[in-house]
Amino acid sequence: MRILLLERDQMEIQGIEWYLKNYFSSGMKFSGITNATDLEQMLHSFEPTVLMLDVSLVTAHIEKLLKNRSIHIICFTAQPIFQHAMKAISLQAKQLFVKPIPLEQLKSALVTLPKLEGTISFANPIQTDARMYVDLFLNSPQIIHSAQSKFILIEPSNFNSNLQLYHWLVQSPIFSQLTAFPLQKRILCLISGQEQAQFIKNLRLVIQEWYMMTEEFLNIAIYDGMDATLRDMYAEAKQVLTQRFYKGYEHIFLTSESISLSHLDPLLTPEEQQLWITSLEDGNLSAVKQFLYKLTAPNCYYPQEEVRIHLTSVLAQIRRFMLKHHLQQQVKIEQHYRQLFSLILDEPILYTIVQEMIFFTQSVLTFAKSARMQQLTDYSELAIEQIEKLYLNSDLSLILVAEQLRITPNYLSQLFSKKQGVTFKRYLQQYRIQKAEKMLLETDYPISEIAEMNGFVDSNYFIKVFRDHTALTPFKYRKMYRS
Repeated sequence: MRILLLERDQMEIQGIEWYLKNYFSSGMKFSGITNATDLEQMLHSFEPTVLMLDVSLVTAHIEKLLKNRSIHIICFTAQPIFQHAMKAISLQAKQLFVKPIPLEQLKSALVTLPKLEGTISFANPIQTDARMYVDLFLNSPQIIHSAQSKFILIEPSNFNSNLQLYHWLVQSPIFSQLTAFPLQKRILCLISGQEQAQFIKNLRLVIQEWYMMTEEFLNIAIYDGMDATLRDMYAEAKQVLTQRFYKGYEHIFLTSESISLSHLDPLLTPEEQQLWITSLEDGNLSAVKQFLYKLTAPNCYYPQEEVRIHLTSVLAQIRRFMLKHHLQQQVKIEQHYRQLFSLILDEPILYTIVQEMIFFTQSVLTFAKSARMQQLTDYSELAIEQIEKLYLNSDLSLILVAEQLRITPNYLSQLFSKKQGVTFKRYLQQYRIQKAEKMLLETDYPISEIAEMNGFVDSNYFIKVFRDHTALTPFKYRKMYRS
């Protein structure tokens, strides 16, 4: 890009020159003149691609001079009057700015100027788009010398904008020696002729200007390793871009600065399940937030797949709570639940998922409170929660649970049998036997102690109930399944 500025004030010229050179690459050339009589000579000797001028200096001779000339024109005026606007239109100016010149808007206007027809493309001579395709997808890719060409991979937050981003990037004057190749979701670039500090500054300019134009975000990965093939560079850059899941957008990632992942059990432990049951029943949103925010703690990263499965396990607990309170009958809540399920599977940013889960849980708790007031709670589910909490207590009974739920034992008995398909006593025995089976296989406790630890005072009665449910005595069960 070659910029010529016609402006009376020499200090204004120097300020604009300093500002633009501070943001644009070394490929930008700038010249300023204060006298309109010098314009014709500068158009021939300097051959600008962009002319910026004070519209009050435009004479009929200048209008004739600029007519049919292949050049971008940007006008300024200190007086926003109709005549100046008409003069800018007659010059086919791309922009008309009112002084004092808004430098940020001026920079954005320059960045978005398309390349002029017939101008020479400064494409990187090391690669062409066709060569990049061969090196990326076909056999025998060439080695790229990282000292000569810098490889970057750009990823937009909206994949549907990828082609628009590609066209803007190759026409932008930010990089004078750029070769780009668009994929479905990302853009590969090779950039030459820039020192590191200016290179990083220009990448941040790309992120900033793209957001100002589209209100969409970018992430950029820079390959900073040894000489390698385009295919290997792409693989490493693509991998480092997965940090988007943890850190969001508007980042520049280096392939040498990959993050370390820690293991996360995808399924909730019994203790975590109980935590969610208790938190939901108590309406404890703070405990919910504390649990979920652990997944977004700084410098603590887990594999995406494990995190997504973990969050679906959490959602399963919320779903169980919804069913108990008949919240699936609420159209708004049910729709939100299904949207959240899809979000957990597809959303590229972890923090967005966590925030949406907190918002959804808050809505569920609000509706559940209303459901309780309307006496729509499923007492059979509440009774099961009491069994899971108190099964170790040998005194646990239908009467005790009914008292805690403040309903009659007869009503609870009928409701429980209807909802669960078994009696309360039978369900309690089944639950205790399941826990006893686990202890028989995983511990060496004597059978009498296992009986007592699972709510059976009489070990003989425990053996009888165990055999009724499994067709084996505890001793034979342990011996058979351990072997």
